[in-house]
Amino acid sequence: MRIILADDHSIIRAALRAVVSGIEPTAEIIEARSFPELEAVVADTPEGTPAADLLVMDLRMPGYTGQDQVGDLVRRLAPCPVAIFSMTEDPAAMRATLAQGVRAFIPKSTEHAVLGGVLRIVLAGGAYVPPELGMAPADASAGAGGPAGAPGFSAEPAGRGATRPHAVVEHPVVASLTRRQRQVMELLGEGLSNAEICERLGLNLSTVKAHVSGVLRALNVDSRTQAALRIREIMGWQ
Repeated sequence: MRIILADDHSIIRAALRAVVSGIEPTAEIIEARSFPELEAVVADTPEGTPAADLLVMDLRMPGYTGQDQVGDLVRRLAPCPVAIFSMTEDPAAMRATLAQGVRAFIPKSTEHAVLGGVLRIVLAGGAYVPPELGMAPADASAGAGGPAGAPGFSAEPAGRGATRPHAVVEHPVVASLTRRQRQVMELLGEGLSNAEICERLGLNLSTVKAHVSGVLRALNVDSRTQAALRIREIMGWQ
């Protein structure tokens, strides 16, 4: 696995390196301190070879010229996912960046444990929209202010008929999950088996097992029973 970390502050790169090493100890990590360095890394990649499995980058690095530059990198690196790790917390700026096709926008105020969870999800093909942008509909798409497959929260909890409190949306564990993982999380909280979740969501068993594993990791629990108790606590279910 090859991961590029681009930030002009060495302390941030060191922190990101520690998080990535915790996710994948054998990952090859390449660092860049500016947009010209980052573009040189991309340009040096042999034709037909993916530049990396993940790019985590800041925005306000030396050489930054605007959102179009981000979009160009996203297109050049595809299908490698791009995650933005930035001090910027302005909703309009975050939406504009997400509209360039980046897979995640992670404010630098994000908790360490959540950051690791988000990067795991992005590496697995998921996406992340920060809770600062509020609730997104379950079928959120790029045209609605975020990338296709971005984490969304449907208005109704499965089988419960009551609107989720906004605090649930902002819970760091919930915020780190993809839309589908959130759906699986709810059904786990209701005590459904994998087979029942397959039937409810129209997914195959291997996909459900993968989502369940992701939810258990995010909740930091080892069993479905522990997960169900934690989920009910998060959701405020009696």
